[in-house]
Amino acid sequence: MDQPDRKISNNEKQMPFVEKFMVPQLYDLFKFGGGTVKDDERGIKRMLQYFPDFFTEEQLRNNMQHYNLSRMFELVKQYFEKEYGYKVDDITLSNRYQHTINSYIYDDKENPAFIHIDELFESTVISFLLVMFKWSKDFDNLDVYSECFRYTLFLMNEVCIFGNMQGQYANDVLLHLVTGDVQILQLAEDCYWTIVVFSLAHEVAHAYLADIGKHYSEKHPEKEEFDADMIAYHIVLKIMMENSGENKILEEYTYLAPMMYMDFFDLYYYTDRVLYKSWFYDPEHPLPIERKNRLFAVVDKDEYELDTVEGNHLYGGFLDVYDEYKDQLLLKMERGKLDKIIHMDKRNMMRGARE
Repeated sequence: MDQPDRKISNNEKQMPFVEKFMVPQLYDLFKFGGGTVKDDERGIKRMLQYFPDFFTEEQLRNNMQHYNLSRMFELVKQYFEKEYGYKVDDITLSNRYQHTINSYIYDDKENPAFIHIDELFESTVISFLLVMFKWSKDFDNLDVYSECFRYTLFLMNEVCIFGNMQGQYANDVLLHLVTGDVQILQLAEDCYWTIVVFSLAHEVAHAYLADIGKHYSEKHPEKEEFDADMIAYHIVLKIMMENSGENKILEEYTYLAPMMYMDFFDLYYYTDRVLYKSWFYDPEHPLPIERKNRLFAVVDKDEYELDTVEGNHLYGGFLDVYDEYKDQLLLKMERGKLDKIIHMDKRNMMRGARE
């Protein structure tokens, strides 16, 4: 969503991004900065531990071959050439842990462009979907309700705001919460990959818009985000419509997953506002609710023929707990029940570093 390749205005049109910010190694910092905490082998062992009756090691490995970032990126590139005649051969994929839940494209016009999908993005989005769907399914179970609220708050506060990767204990808490519930696991995974494709296509769309010479006024730079969203969602919907049977990649019932992605960011900003009195503002990035409304306008077009019944039902349940989280967060904050998890000094230091 965030993108270090700032639009170049007319009076600085040939000045590369690196020069503008006077950091000679900026490209290297973005391209090679951070490390990796991903451990696929440990992930397989944990899945076998918590879902022993549903998967074999061979099935899990085959699934990882079929669904992974590289394959989704190749799919997005194919559809950009098919739908827009745009070849994406000169953009590579970066996937490291840089303590951000955002995806971005880096294109300083001098070095090879790349799209970054953070490992924190991967772990946080799938965890968010798991806990929200579990909460929705077992809403009347008070123990599940309580655990889901606490875990969602943990994701918003510790992970999204402060950029901390979930540790083993946090992962165990989540897996214990959903253990044996294959339905929730499948729902979350299917929606996750739709969000990944949308995110990748959104970043490629920025490069495409620049390539065709699309310009945006300084008064309304946010229009580029709307355009990138529209293109990305078109790609997602086309993939859903044109791949079926054994070739199916994205499930039709996940067609509203990009809206869930916007709701994810909305809950992140809402939590930051309630806990730390911090308001999101970025003139180049509209509010998530504005972007979500534009996405609804896209999918309502007659050119997209989808079976929307299951997707609408899934999103309805998601919105129920989305609203519940907001209500409970504000109520608990007003009653002083969240004082122990607020890190005001740390948050103020982050704000000071950005000013």
